[in-house]
Amino acid sequence: MIRPPKVDDAPRMWELVNRSEKLDSNSLYCYFMWCRDFSSTSAVAERADGEVIGFITAYCRPESPEVLFAWQTATDLTDSRPGLPGAMLRTLLQRGAGKGITHLETTVNPGNRPVIMMLEKCAASLGASVERCILFDSSQFPDEHPSEVLYRIGPVRNL
Repeated sequence: MIRPPKVDDAPRMWELVNRSEKLDSNSLYCYFMWCRDFSSTSAVAERADGEVIGFITAYCRPESPEVLFAWQTATDLTDSRPGLPGAMLRTLLQRGAGKGITHLETTVNPGNRPVIMMLEKCAASLGASVERCILFDSSQFPDEHPSEVLYRIGPVRNL
């Protein structure tokens, strides 16, 4: 089942991120606030027993309310379902279509080939084009963080 997150989901979301080797870690407080303030634009996936096995945190850009920005996506490495990230994205876009959302944006590390392939597949299934550009260059980060490439998908046609 894919649904909006609740504040009670924040600890599990935080755990999923901290077990990931690729995601930037944030404080648990961040996830509490995200679940409280951005629940309507975010999603969690849960098993039949209610255990959270994935999530996407997303928000509508204040300057561009037709754009849903997917900030972080995580799935449980021990219980991930094929196609789960794409299903969560589709659910968010379906939910947002009635609110005028026509585009999806997210950033991806250029070395994260599985996510890039998932985004391209998702865009094709939505009948949408994909634009790419560097949003934040690696030189802007004080550590050895790779560049973040912005993927802009839309307009979404097939929901």
